[in-house]
Amino acid sequence: MANHYTLTTLLDKGGEKSAFKLFNGAITAASIAGFLTDYGALKTAVDAITVGTLHRDMWVGDSTLISSADPGTNLAQRENKLLVVYEGNTSHKLFTTTIPTIDLTKLTFVAGAKDNVSLTTPVEVTNLITAIEALGRTPDSDTETITVRRLQYVGRNI
Repeated sequence: MANHYTLTTLLDKGGEKSAFKLFNGAITAASIAGFLTDYGALKTAVDAITVGTLHRDMWVGDSTLISSADPGTNLAQRENKLLVVYEGNTSHKLFTTTIPTIDLTKLTFVAGAKDNVSLTTPVEVTNLITAIEALGRTPDSDTETITVRRLQYVGRNI
């Protein structure tokens, strides 16, 4: 069971909080530099695809309050989420996580596929996938790498 993870909390326009959790590998003296680089890229990618205020981030060993500022748009609602379906590259088990306050203008919906989102466009989405796959591990094993298989807009609190 993986017990290493990152947690990014976002604020919506109503001041409600919602989080995005991603499991990652163990952090050691040898891996900390790479982890910090990947973690920075993930935070940048999440910020680029959401409209909420990045409120707090945490990884095992650190918890940082970033901001309590009100988001600049009424569209920042925690119920507007991007469902991320990812697969363990060894076990082939599927897992999910959600990113709240998603910016709908940064999503390209797949024609005829309901609320499924393109994995290849725009650049904010491809950057997000790259960052998730670089840092992410399965909840079952902090050594099993992952591949994002599907993105879907979900307009509710799940």
